[in-house]
Amino acid sequence: MNFFNIDGPFQRIGSLVFDIMVLGLLWTFISLLGFGVTIGAVTTALYTSVYYNLVKDEGYVYKTFFKALKNKFLKSTLVWLILAALYTLMFFNITSITKGVLDIPWLLPVYFSLTIELLFITLYIFPLMSTSKLGIKKLFKYSFILANKHLPSTLLAVIITVALLALLYMINNVLLIIILAPIQCYLLSRLITKRILTQYDTTVW
Repeated sequence: MNFFNIDGPFQRIGSLVFDIMVLGLLWTFISLLGFGVTIGAVTTALYTSVYYNLVKDEGYVYKTFFKALKNKFLKSTLVWLILAALYTLMFFNITSITKGVLDIPWLLPVYFSLTIELLFITLYIFPLMSTSKLGIKKLFKYSFILANKHLPSTLLAVIITVALLALLYMINNVLLIIILAPIQCYLLSRLITKRILTQYDTTVW
């Protein structure tokens, strides 16, 4: 009978699902409203709220979300634009080689390796930004270091991300991203933020 109490498992699970849904709506709406430019800022805010409010169970979900969105907007947006530019460059180079526009096939493994490292950095940089005050240069530096230092966890994070993207592709419903985006943040917050980032004192970096 305690299962349905106000502090019981049913209530906690229901509250978690509701918060994930609303955060997903906020993430999607603000990303679309900013024509994709705001993805970095809203992703940082999502990680901040998910970790502190849903994983650690501290404070208020939406207050934390909007506070992080405001305080880290500029830095997060710059990081996102840098990442987007790098992904575009990798895509252009790989496509140009595979289509024969650039006759340097020996560089293809190099660009694939760089793209994988870029993915590793992306998986760490937003959780790291949500829990630290590091500058942009150090965010990239330590995201690279931590991703490779904790490679098994990084590969698991990649598998989670790819699996959710595959699910989105198979079901072919854009609205599913409203659920999948915060679920990914929740899983990676437990895997990366809680298990890895909390081991380090980022204030001395």
